[in-house]
Amino acid sequence: MGDHPTPDVDGAPEAEQEAPGDETVALKTTDDTVILRLPDAPKSSTATKVNALTTVRKQAESETAGDQPAARSVYDLGWAPWVLAVSSFGVVLVALAYAGGRHEAGWAMAVYWIGQVIVFSPVVFRLLSRLAGVAESFVLVMGLAANQYMLKWMYSPDQFRFPDELQHWLATTLITESGDLFRPNNALPPAVHFPGLAEMGAGLSLLTGLPVTAAGTIVAGIAHLIFVGLLFAAVLRAGNSPAMAGVACVTYATAMHYLFFNSMFLYATAALPYFMLTVWAHRRWRTGGGHKFLALVVAGILMTTVSHHVTAFALVATLLLLAVTELVLDRPRPWATLIAPAVALAVVCAWIGLVARDVLAYLESPARRLADALSQIFGGAASEQTGTASAVPLGQLAVQGLGLLGLFVLFLAVARDMIVRKDRDSWRWAALVGGAVFFAGNGARFLGSGGPEIAGRLSTFTYIPMSIIAAIAIVHAVRIIPDKDESGRRWRSVPPPGVAVTTGRRLANQVYIGTTLITLLMVGARTGGWPPVSALVPGPYLPASYERSVDAYGVDAAHWQARNLPHSSRVGGDLTAVALSSTYGRIDPVREVGPLYWASWWTEGEEQFARQLALGYLVVDRRLSDRIPADNAYFQDDPMAGRITTPLSESQLGKFDLIPEMSRIYDNGTVRIYRLEDS
Repeated sequence: MGDHPTPDVDGAPEAEQEAPGDETVALKTTDDTVILRLPDAPKSSTATKVNALTTVRKQAESETAGDQPAARSVYDLGWAPWVLAVSSFGVVLVALAYAGGRHEAGWAMAVYWIGQVIVFSPVVFRLLSRLAGVAESFVLVMGLAANQYMLKWMYSPDQFRFPDELQHWLATTLITESGDLFRPNNALPPAVHFPGLAEMGAGLSLLTGLPVTAAGTIVAGIAHLIFVGLLFAAVLRAGNSPAMAGVACVTYATAMHYLFFNSMFLYATAALPYFMLTVWAHRRWRTGGGHKFLALVVAGILMTTVSHHVTAFALVATLLLLAVTELVLDRPRPWATLIAPAVALAVVCAWIGLVARDVLAYLESPARRLADALSQIFGGAASEQTGTASAVPLGQLAVQGLGLLGLFVLFLAVARDMIVRKDRDSWRWAALVGGAVFFAGNGARFLGSGGPEIAGRLSTFTYIPMSIIAAIAIVHAVRIIPDKDESGRRWRSVPPPGVAVTTGRRLANQVYIGTTLITLLMVGARTGGWPPVSALVPGPYLPASYERSVDAYGVDAAHWQARNLPHSSRVGGDLTAVALSSTYGRIDPVREVGPLYWASWWTEGEEQFARQLALGYLVVDRRLSDRIPADNAYFQDDPMAGRITTPLSESQLGKFDLIPEMSRIYDNGTVRIYRLEDS
């Protein structure tokens, strides 16, 4: 992210302070910190910096995490194979925990957390020690991403269970059956006009003969790894530091939706690599790479736009932020930087205006819920549908709060450092603004029952700049509490210019504290992200608990619908029933049926409501009466969301057998399907 000016520290010899601009100069301070002045060339190579850091540590004769090796080849893998072997042992432990959870073993949760820490923390420790070169850092980051993707796949290795994955499974299956794009998909209508993921999955399935589930798992895994690799490359290009690139990537791996949601077979997963490719190419273009990188930026914009609407919106905002910071800070003003956001805005508007016009109606509902929640908080009035967020356990809240507090401290330290240095690096300022948006986005957690989901999805994009800010703070040893200057001022003192490199005991403490903080962030993400805490390990059926709710009973009922009901049939049910009916059953889903289930009896009001929905069938899972839902809602737009204290009663579910206007047409002992007779 650009080097600081030549240092002048602690009475260093005049000869060193006036050394030629093409030599590396190391100036030792008094507290286990070395200020490193690199060659004055505007783009010092990564290899130069790695060798310079090694030289500094040898000169300092520090006692860090071990004796420092001599400068080595940029392709040296170092300790990466051994560290990843330890990380892989953690994967085995999590697999055992999953198996134990399926059999309701009491030890499963403890083994799960031990495995998660072993998968994650050794890689973080090695990267924070600053001993890894470019190749080793890259292999560590990619190895960790592969191991963590294994954790996601092993959760449900036989089939997709998350509703969004099932929706894209259907979109892909329709392409394999017909050979045509833009096939109507009742399960997720907007996906029709964003066929990137389904096209890739169908192509792999048709070329290899693999089932759609297997092909989708491979496509999602490869897309996830490419995204992480491009994130590493982008930060390495901007910061010229393998340590910073590695630390940014492992910090980003603590995002709430990183482990599961952002590596599922979803169109966002397919769009994220193109998003990151565009950002990397934009950096190359703006640092003198030539028009070929501008062409790559345009290609990335096009691919992102046809892959996922929200990622396309985020890309427009990102390119605009990069352009504005560059215009504000650089002289003469580089007006050419506006080309990328202008092209992105034009492409996105053209695609949505001419092709994917239904996406606006699709986004209207979450936008309305967000507006209602804001009205509830700031105006004291909200719609009855908003609901309240379910209470978060105190321990979980403490872990998440401590992690966010640690990030906020690093954010403030970097912000102060940049301000007092009068930093003019536009990319660092863009990252700082993005970090501020990340903290603002976390406030969405408190915006009604959908707040945590909104915050998690926002963090997919806003956590990227925050991870870069955290990496700057850790790798460049930004002072949390600054030293006093000659006038005794602490908070207005200007830090010494140059790249700060900690050594000795301070580096060791920094490695331990940094590893603890990032591991704490990982634990907070696992408890506050996806799956919910109640379903961190697989297990028996839980109502309205997404992966934990999909089992043979529901799947068999959905396949029966596909064989016996017209595809134009309108079928209602709880969250899981609707997800299965609209994908495996290929039926037109009706999601707003909660009032019909909560009603004590079928009255004229329920009859009229069913007619308004053009409802033809209802799916009733008798297990809804066993326990309350994990997210405190059985249905989409559940009228009792956030207020459920007891499960649906057997009489509420059993009333459908007593209603003359209904007939039971399917029953596998657990799941029943009823037909409204006038349909």
